[in-house]
Amino acid sequence: MRLRSLDVFRGLAVAGMIVVNNQGSGAHAFPGTTHAPWHGVTPADLVFPFFLVAMGAGMAFGAPSTGRILRRGVVLFAIGLALNGLPHVDLAEVHLLGVLQRIALAYVIAALVVRHVPRRRQVLVAGAILAGYWAALSLVPVPGHGAGHLSPAGNLTGYIDRTVLGARHLYGNGPSDPEGLLSTLPAVVTVLMGYWASEWLREEPRRVVRVGVVCVLAGMAWHPLFPMNKKLWTSSYVLFTGGCALLVLAGVHRLVDVGARRLVAFEALGRNAILAFVGSEELGYLIQRAHLREEIYRRVFVPWAGLNLGSLSYALTELALLGLVLRALYARRWFLTV
Repeated sequence: MRLRSLDVFRGLAVAGMIVVNNQGSGAHAFPGTTHAPWHGVTPADLVFPFFLVAMGAGMAFGAPSTGRILRRGVVLFAIGLALNGLPHVDLAEVHLLGVLQRIALAYVIAALVVRHVPRRRQVLVAGAILAGYWAALSLVPVPGHGAGHLSPAGNLTGYIDRTVLGARHLYGNGPSDPEGLLSTLPAVVTVLMGYWASEWLREEPRRVVRVGVVCVLAGMAWHPLFPMNKKLWTSSYVLFTGGCALLVLAGVHRLVDVGARRLVAFEALGRNAILAFVGSEELGYLIQRAHLREEIYRRVFVPWAGLNLGSLSYALTELALLGLVLRALYARRWFLTV
């Protein structure tokens, strides 16, 4: 049985991604819609984990073959790579990782764990990943920095990315990639949390709330020792943001599946999540390339909304336009699946 609440929850996550990634002005973004510079969590930092939880929840409604899992991962990774490289492909500089690439890798690993590891052992695997990741970043020395450094240049994940991929293939040619290789492992746990939550919603919905509260508190307790950090996807960040996602998912389930409320706009976004994300990225790129974003923001939104609210209004307008297109596709039952 398909839970409509999962589509709505996924749609909320996609809407958040679009708003966060398409502000009218980065310099005047609305408070809470930008990521934490390094350690810490803002509302914007909840969006990506929410999407991974939604993806994991959807895995409970099918049992694809290993071949199908790998094919889906390859397609998602290829789409992400194309978004990074097109239209001007420079193989010496192309950013190899990214949002869709992380989704692809985390999905493949999590789906294989679900397919081949019994439920109780899945929890043990998740715990081992979170504890092992903490130990690795705390104890493994990085040349020139030593062990336990969580700075942008001194952390282990960045060192691995620079060594394996090369600095010119990282985001902004920086010292650390926000969707790096090693930090994808704890992101797998975020996906698994969604998978478990989906099964609990059908068996014992209150358990989602209880586990969500425990995870939020555990993440906060771990934070002083292993700070919440989206770019490193730290273990405390996994627990805190995953717990928040479970609580919101439980609320949406109560409203939509139990209360029979229809939130069609978000459901339409959720049913065409990949198309919505790719469409927003391409639309944003075209507007930016034509040097229209700042012009539209300054001339249309700032005069009546001001700098910060105008930036948010710009993003909400883009979301509304995409929403109209996806609502039309939803009405015709046209869905892009990977």
